[in-house]
Parts: sequence; structure tokens; C-alpha cells
Amino acid sequence: MSRCVWALVDDEITEHVSHSEDVDARSWLSNMIATLKCDDQVRVFITLWAIWHARRKAIHEQLYQSPLSVHCFVENFIADLKQGEEKEKRNQGGRREQHIPAWVPPPPGMIKINVDAAVGKNSGRGTVAAVARNDSGLFLGASAVVFPGRTVAETLEALACREAIALARDLDARQVCVASDCQNVIRSMEEGTMGSYAHIVREITESRREFAELVFRYEGRRTNKEAHNLARSVVYADQGRSVWFFNPPDGCGIPVSVTD
Repeated sequence: MSRCVWALVDDEITEHVSHSEDVDARSWLSNMIATLKCDDQVRVFITLWAIWHARRKAIHEQLYQSPLSVHCFVENFIADLKQGEEKEKRNQGGRREQHIPAWVPPPPGMIKINVDAAVGKNSGRGTVAAVARNDSGLFLGASAVVFPGRTVAETLEALACREAIALARDLDARQVCVASDCQNVIRSMEEGTMGSYAHIVREITESRREFAELVFRYEGRRTNKEAHNLARSVVYADQGRSVWFFNPPDGCGIPVSVTD
């Protein structure tokens, strides 16, 4: 059934997909993202999802869908997406869109470390990530940690702030700005907390003496995408800590410079 569904897709797309020699799923997806046009990426990924959904229906509910019905579902789904995009554009017609930068620079002379956390819904593990740049937006380093059995989001956000401290030590930084999209954790860093992650806050507070300046600030998700993407990308990685210097990790969409 899967082969028949792909046979209904444009020949140019199926030929490109079938010629990829990556045996690792993550590498294969990264290659598709890097080499396919945006519209073709959408079609490939929705087709994959539709086949997976049809498979689950067959296994768990004994409901069998024809290749043509799966293909029609993909076409209708893509049409709905385009219709939604066009409607959004019409709703914005004439309005001046507020510019929200993808990355907010720190004060001059400081390095900025954006942090975020993620939870694997089916893996029973949590991840944290940190991405460091200088005040000119140049990539300095990044790190990620996988915590088996850790699934409380706010505790993981606190652990992400702690990981920023570890990355700052690795970079031998003296003036550091840590940005998180979790307001409660940032408030805890400023005021202290007696909550479930108080020991993490105390550990971070005690580490302040190692730095000439260490500040924490809240930023919305739209300016914190790099750390978010990195945290999500390692949800199924091996347990432990990974660090990258000079060159960002592959497949996470993190550029060397955000000012180019």
C-alpha cells in the first residue's frame, strides 16, 4: 500500500526521495529538508504521516484504506493548508506587521545564552539545550543534555538555566546573559523559590560569584527558536551531555551568525 501511495506522487519527488542513501531516519529527514523545495517538503512529510496513520488504523482498528484514499487525504490536507495561509494573508491586509527579531542581542561586551527544554511524549525523558552567541550574533557554542525520567517541564527549564552556566564555564565567559521563555523560572532566579526545583536555583545562585556579571531575562518563544529546536532534536538521542564549539550542530537550523 505504501508503494502505491508513493506511485501517485509526482515522479520528480519520488525519484529524489528514493535516491537518498541515508540509512538513519534523522539524517534522511535532514537531507530532505536541505535538498527539497519547501512545497515538496510539505508534500513528502504529510505523505509519510498519512501512511503512518493508515498503518495504525489497519493494526489497531482493522480499518484498511486504499492508496487512492490516502493520496486524496494528502491532497485535501495540503489544499486546506494553502487556503488557511491565504485567509491569514487577507486578514492581515493593509495592517503593518510588527517586526519581532529572531534573536535579541545582549548588552555590549556580554555573551548571550538562550536556553529551552523539551519533553519526549513517548520516551519518558526530558532534554535541555543552550545556544551561546556574542553581542554581534556570532555562534560561540551550544550544548544539550538528555535526562531519562525527567518530564516535569518547569524543572527542566530550571535545568536548562543550569546548563547555561556549564556552557558559560566551557567558553570561559565572564559576562553572561541567560534568556529563557519560562517566566516562572526567571522569576525564581530573581526572587528565589522553595518549589520542587529550589535546589537547582540555589546551585545557580551560588555560581554567580564565578562571573563578573550574570543576568537572567525572560524572552518569548519567537526569539528563542534556536534553543527550542535544539532541545527538540535530541529528545531521542543517547543519555548524557553533548557540546558543540565553533560550528553549530547539524540539522537544527542554527546559523553561524544571525546578522548575515
